[in-house]
Amino acid sequence: MSKIGRMVAAIDPAPHAPEQGQDARELFHKIVATPVKARRRVRWPALIPVAVVLAAAAVLGVAFIPPDAPSGIAPPAALAFQRSGDDWIVTVKDLYADPERFASEFKVRGFDIRLSITPGSPSAAGHVTGGGSSEGAHIEEESVECESPGGRCVVSFRIPADFTGSAQIDFARPARPGERYHAAGDVDATGELLHCVPFRGMTVDKVRAVLAERDGSIEEFRVGKRSDRAQQVPGNWFVKDAVPTTPGQVLVWAQPDHVKFTPEWTAYVKKKMAGCPRG
Repeated sequence: MSKIGRMVAAIDPAPHAPEQGQDARELFHKIVATPVKARRRVRWPALIPVAVVLAAAAVLGVAFIPPDAPSGIAPPAALAFQRSGDDWIVTVKDLYADPERFASEFKVRGFDIRLSITPGSPSAAGHVTGGGSSEGAHIEEESVECESPGGRCVVSFRIPADFTGSAQIDFARPARPGERYHAAGDVDATGELLHCVPFRGMTVDKVRAVLAERDGSIEEFRVGKRSDRAQQVPGNWFVKDAVPTTPGQVLVWAQPDHVKFTPEWTAYVKKKMAGCPRG
C-alpha cells in the first residue's frame, strides 16, 4: 500500500446518524439534480419558509485563534474528507465557516462545489434551503441529522471521487443571538415561538402576551394590501400571519378586521395543531 493509501486508511470513521426518510432523500436528489443557475443571495425580508425536508446543520463548534497568535497559523479545516471506496465522505466540521473557505477546501481536492450554511430559525435549521448541480453531477446525503430543532447536528454527504461537475448546496444552521434568519420555518412549527398556538385570528395584544410568556416579542408589523411596514398597530387589531425574523422575535401581519378563513385554510391549521395540548 502506498504512503497516501496508508494515510487515508488511518482516518477515523466519520459519525453516522440514522438514515433519513425516503421523502427527504428524494428532495435532496431533486435539488442537486437541478442545473446550477446564477447565484442569488437571499436577503431579508425575503425569508424562505422551509417545510420539513432534510435535517442538517447545527453547532459543532467554532475554531478560535488568539489575536496574538503567530502569523501563518491556519484555522482548523472546515471540512473533513474520508475515502470510502470510490467516493469521498465529506463532513462539515465548522458550520460557521465562510462559503469561500468551504470552496477553497473543495478546490484543493479538485472539486467545484460551493457550500453555503446560513442562519435559520429553529425549525429551519438543518434543512436544505436551495442549490443545484451541473448535468450529470451526483451527490448524496450521507448523514444529515439533527437531534431536535436547534439541537446538535451532523452534516455529511457523499461525492464520487471522480466528480467533475459543479454544485451548490445551501443549508440553514442555528442562528446565534442577534443574527437575522436567512431561512425561516413556520412560526408555529416545532421549536418556534408560536408552536401549538392558534395565533391566526387572535388580537395583537393576545399574541404579544403569548410571546412574552415565551421570552419573545414582535419586531414589527406589515399592514394593508401592500404589506407596508409599521412599528406599532392598535392592540385590538387581528393577527393574520407571522414569521420568525431573529432569535426571540417575529414579524406580524395585522389588520383591523377579523381574519376570514377559507375551509382549506381551516383544515390546514387544524392539521398543524394536531397533537398539541388542548386548552
